[in-house]
Amino acid sequence: MQTLTDIMCRDTENAVVSTGTCLRDALMEIDAKKLGAACIVANEKLIGIITDGDIRRLLLITQDSLPELFMKPVDAFMNRNPKHINQGESLTDCLRLLKKHRFWVIPVVDDDDRLQGMIQLHNLLGALQEST
Repeated sequence: MQTLTDIMCRDTENAVVSTGTCLRDALMEIDAKKLGAACIVANEKLIGIITDGDIRRLLLITQDSLPELFMKPVDAFMNRNPKHINQGESLTDCLRLLKKHRFWVIPVVDDDDRLQGMIQLHNLLGALQEST
């Protein structure tokens, strides 16, 4: 049976930026990795997340010009309390969490909150289907 570690996007597949990264670079990382979100890390630990939806909502309410907005640090806009799942949890537990919060992706962390990767809903559903 597969585990979260088996199916998560990790290393170069995962959208990750450091704290202090400008919004433009975070958006470029989201676009390059096609995950719909980027994890923000400091000292390898997950400290935030920013999603496509967060950026769309920001664009609707900002009073800044796009060049000004895109140069601001992602820290100003990220969710500082991101939902996440521990790498030891089951695929079924992950599906429950994604359904509960209506997420398409969720960061995966270890016991010390160090980012390990990100789970996409379609990868999770594929793994669950294979196991039945």
